[in-house]
Amino acid sequence: MPTLYRQYRPQVFADLIGQEHIAQTIKNEISQNKLAQAYLFSGPRGVGKTTLARLLAKAINCEKRAAATSEPCGECSACTAIAAGRFIDVLEIDAASHTGVENVRENIIESAHFQPATAKYKVFIIDEVHMLSGSAFNALLKTLEEPPAHVIFILATTELHKLPATVISRCQRFQFKKIPHDLMLERLKKICAEEKIKVDKEVLERIIKKSDGCLRDAESLLGQIFTLDQKKITAADAELILPAGASDGVLEFTEFLLTRQMSAAFQLLARLISEGLSLDQFTLDLLEALRTVLFAKIGLTGSDLSPDFSPEHIKRLGKLATASALNDIQNLIDLTIKRRGQIKSAPLPELPLELLIVEFASSASLPTTPPPSSASTPASKPAAPESKHSLTESLKSALQTITGHREPPKTTLEEIQTKWSNLITLITKANHSLTFILSMASLNKVDADGLHLALPYSLHKEKLEDRKNRILIEQTLEAEFGEKIPLVCSLTAPPPAAPTADSELQSLALEFGGEVVS
Repeated sequence: MPTLYRQYRPQVFADLIGQEHIAQTIKNEISQNKLAQAYLFSGPRGVGKTTLARLLAKAINCEKRAAATSEPCGECSACTAIAAGRFIDVLEIDAASHTGVENVRENIIESAHFQPATAKYKVFIIDEVHMLSGSAFNALLKTLEEPPAHVIFILATTELHKLPATVISRCQRFQFKKIPHDLMLERLKKICAEEKIKVDKEVLERIIKKSDGCLRDAESLLGQIFTLDQKKITAADAELILPAGASDGVLEFTEFLLTRQMSAAFQLLARLISEGLSLDQFTLDLLEALRTVLFAKIGLTGSDLSPDFSPEHIKRLGKLATASALNDIQNLIDLTIKRRGQIKSAPLPELPLELLIVEFASSASLPTTPPPSSASTPASKPAAPESKHSLTESLKSALQTITGHREPPKTTLEEIQTKWSNLITLITKANHSLTFILSMASLNKVDADGLHLALPYSLHKEKLEDRKNRILIEQTLEAEFGEKIPLVCSLTAPPPAAPTADSELQSLALEFGGEVVS
């Protein structure tokens, strides 16, 4: 019995899914007899590049295709031979195993000059064309520049960036995309119906996630499920052939991180590693999950924004976004990107992810709304939904950032100076290391750029300009005065130290935010 992806390979353009925009363009060229002599199909594996190449070869060589139409009949000798892979005038070449210049000369260049044996066109389908050597590309280039009228080249690649620009420029280029979730699900359900086998939706969802937009992989996995030889296949039945996908683990890990459940995150990570988890892929999936949370938090929705997650998963991540602070999401994404880059070089591959758990869990949680200005305000009070006014202010702030124009705050320097001691107390409840630095700062002015603080030491300036500390200070100012006041730090000359025998020690202590105690 043939594998499913071969058994159900599209034999007409109408059966091709996910690449309809490309198929329509190709069909128009066929029906109008305006064919290019070289096509370049690029995109992920298993999404229809070779299938569309064969359909093109069938359509232009079909013996019964009516004029001004594009679909091959599928019945003539040319169509059946091409479908079976034994048509003498359609040559499929795997560039991965024919990389050398001699192979290109023998199998392509010399053959191209001979007229087709029985068909109208001789078609060369070169798969994984990026694998050709530099000398092989140079040899092929001349034929691509001036191909015989009876020859059509179709180049397919998963790594477009490896092709010489001279080759790309001589082809009509089409970029293939991953197959969307809904189309994959519809396709798998159709195959199940054809095979008269009922498969639980949970199993199909798991197949789709594992396939990562590759229809060929999805059909291959479904074929493995069918080997259970049952008329109804449940998630429990499929467990041995198709272990639970990483998506549920990624979502659970994301929840543990954003809710700072350190112990649970460690236990989950250890279990997934014991099951053979790919740490690099898992971290990439984690970033995709966090990206979806970020989109949901700022109000962007739609499956196109997160094609690798099912609607159920997107809904689950949306709930997590509602319960999380925007600053926490952003901070976690930054940390994850940093730690992912350390996985391959770490002495223990899992160590960067373990450090990620500890680093984020121990960081200060930045609330979605500004911190309260009074100690009597309950810390657990839920964030109120943004009003139309606050959304308008947010858009206004974004526009000011883009145009470079900002209105000066209504709050005066005198008002901030009056409450500065109370503000320091509120800020240092979240980060006590800022107490001494803020006490040393000079409040210079308030203008369109924000509140200007002058600090005597660069170490202190860098500490306040750290993203988390700056956000904490700006949110506290906004909570107290009801408007956003950016923080602007600058250096000023340090106060002259009294001439003492311990002046060098005193300077060193001040540099690190301390003092000499006699």
